[in-house]
Amino acid sequence: MPTLDTSFLVDLIRQKPAALQKIDLLIEAGVPLATTAVNILEIYRGAFLSASREQNIREVRALHHALIDLAIDDETYEVFGALSAEQRRSGNPIGEFDELIASITLCNDGIIITRNEDFLRVPGLTVDTY
Repeated sequence: MPTLDTSFLVDLIRQKPAALQKIDLLIEAGVPLATTAVNILEIYRGAFLSASREQNIREVRALHHALIDLAIDDETYEVFGALSAEQRRSGNPIGEFDELIASITLCNDGIIITRNEDFLRVPGLTVDTY
């Protein structure tokens, strides 16, 4: 089950046609819809910062409850440590939140649905754009 990244979730809330088309394809294919706690935290932050705060919080809440939360487990800790260290060694880190999202995704099916091109720099991660 692919990880729905923050950019995709925000585009769903904003009802962007490309995101709506992608989610329809996933639903039609019977693909389980999942994300991480980090992504949910990021979209809640955006909702609290938005001009339409209460409406966006309700939409985030509904979206969160419709998705599977991918867990952080013992494997994730090690994958994150290795990925984050390598990103820093290379001098090209993608940011700690994105490294954690990538690590959780790698410990699941390794596919992330996003328009964030930083994920293209993560070895082994399949980036599905829309």
